[in-house]
Amino acid sequence: MRPFLGAFCAAFCLAVTITSTSLAARELRISHQWPESDARHRAARVFIAELKKRVPDLTVSIHPNSSLKIKPVEQYDALLAGTIEMAIYPIAYASPKVPEMSIGGLPGVPSNFESAGLLKGTEFEDRLQQLCEANGFRVVTWWWVGGGIASRSRAVAGPESVKGLSARGGDKVFDWMLAAAGASVQTMPSSEIRAAMEADKLDVALTSLESFMSFRVPEVAKFATLGGFGIFTVMTPLIISKRTYDGLNDYERQAVEEAATASNIYFEATQREAEEAAMQAFTKAGVKVQSLSFEEYAAWLQVARGSSWKNYQSISPAANDLFNAMLLSFINSDKR
Repeated sequence: MRPFLGAFCAAFCLAVTITSTSLAARELRISHQWPESDARHRAARVFIAELKKRVPDLTVSIHPNSSLKIKPVEQYDALLAGTIEMAIYPIAYASPKVPEMSIGGLPGVPSNFESAGLLKGTEFEDRLQQLCEANGFRVVTWWWVGGGIASRSRAVAGPESVKGLSARGGDKVFDWMLAAAGASVQTMPSSEIRAAMEADKLDVALTSLESFMSFRVPEVAKFATLGGFGIFTVMTPLIISKRTYDGLNDYERQAVEEAATASNIYFEATQREAEEAAMQAFTKAGVKVQSLSFEEYAAWLQVARGSSWKNYQSISPAANDLFNAMLLSFINSDKR
């Protein structure tokens, strides 16, 4: 009897351990740095609602405004450590540890969120997903945000207009381009732009239209370059740790993909309205708003080609392959 009881107790303890592990994995915590008004937060709400329809027993919570006390850039480390399961994360923020991730914020490519949509379902997406999974997370949604330029000092048009100014690009690949144009580079997350401008520590900021609005940058800017041809389009998707994703069963993974598709549709609609809303906000605040001409846009691409793009491609063979896959996917998108 005792051997039987011993085996039974061991089996029971094992079952409890497995069940506890399974239950722990049933909670998905989503962290991000933006307020609840931001389209990325609202699109995440759509994702959660769609996921709950399909997997009701999952507990999914969302934590805006860095309310979990995890700094924006450090969310990648938090995912790997299991502190959170998901995050809305500009993948270029991970570039200090995974330099190839800067592909999510290259100057001038994609030129806007609509052209970024052409990359969905291409070789580029496959290669990017492989890179992400090799580094501990998986891209869930295909969210690319268009952006612009805000300035406290003078209007920003072509590359020569930033010479001698302190500028924030958001990632080293943008910093390479800004430095090549003669700017003094400043490094900070988008959540710190407003304070830096108010303190006269920052002249120029490149960031997403959503971040301009969420962090009330129009209130401290004097000039803005928006609309028309754009050089700032960055990938800020909902991501999930690979450990968490691998712990889901096939049905749950399918549910995640379906929920992501629904949120992608919603997010694309918000971005069509974001540019107009940003222009109205800057104008209402008394900011002088202008757009890049094609010649100015082309001049920025020339600077990017000789600095950001060239330097990115030299990071590693994987970076070069990923960059070429992006360009090839754009070319092949005309054939689809």
